[in-house]
Order: sequence, then structure tokens, then C-alpha cells
Amino acid sequence: MSSVISKKNPPKKRIAARQSTKGRAVIKSGSDLMAWRKKWGISRKLFAQMADCSERTLATCEKASSLPDTIERPVTETVRLIRALQELAGDHTALKDWLLTPNPAFGKRTPLTLIRNGEVDRLWEMVHQLRQGAFA
Repeated sequence: MSSVISKKNPPKKRIAARQSTKGRAVIKSGSDLMAWRKKWGISRKLFAQMADCSERTLATCEKASSLPDTIERPVTETVRLIRALQELAGDHTALKDWLLTPNPAFGKRTPLTLIRNGEVDRLWEMVHQLRQGAFA
């Protein structure tokens, strides 16, 4: 089957407007990201570490009208993870403390260390198990 683009069926354009996912706004601009970070008390340094980018890159992106393609995915994934962890932690202060505290469940490594080492799937597994009541 060939994929022919005709005038009748033009390719769908990427929608730049904010869309909602389960009632949550998708972050598409730098100002949205900065406002979201500040609302939840996440420092630029912590967010940059979680998104695996430099603080300078994050600061530059926060000034942009739309997030550059190179950073959009890490930002989206980091926002999703923070939202999931905050849902379980209850508040942003508890979350920041938890991210920086060595955890026996992770071999006495901090959750932030897992993120930096590319082991974020372990955190998602924990989130899933807690949501399912596996530890109850």
C-alpha cells in the first residue's frame, strides 16, 4: 500500500495549541513550563537534572514561545513523572525530599540518581505498583 498525499486528504498539521490530557494542560511553551515549575515548587536545577539537560538550556527554552523539538520529549516525560510522583507524595516539599533521600528499595540510591542513570522505569514501576495497591 502506498501512501499518497492528495489535496482531498492533506497530512494533519501539528496542533500548537494547548491540548488537555485527562484534564491536564500539555506544556508547549517555555512560559508554560516556567509557570508550571514555579506553581509546583520545582527548581530549575532539579527539573534540569530530571530532564537530563543543563540549567542554561532549560532557561533558554523557558524564554522560547514554543519548546524546541530537541527538548519537548524530555520535558513532557519529566512533567509526567513529576505529576505521578506528586500524586503519590501529596505535596511538592515531600517529593523534593524523597527525590534526594537514599532509598533502601533502590539499593540505597536516591530516586534522582536512578533518573540520572537512565533507570526511570524503576520509578514508573513503583508508581504503577502503588496505584494498584501492590504494597498494601
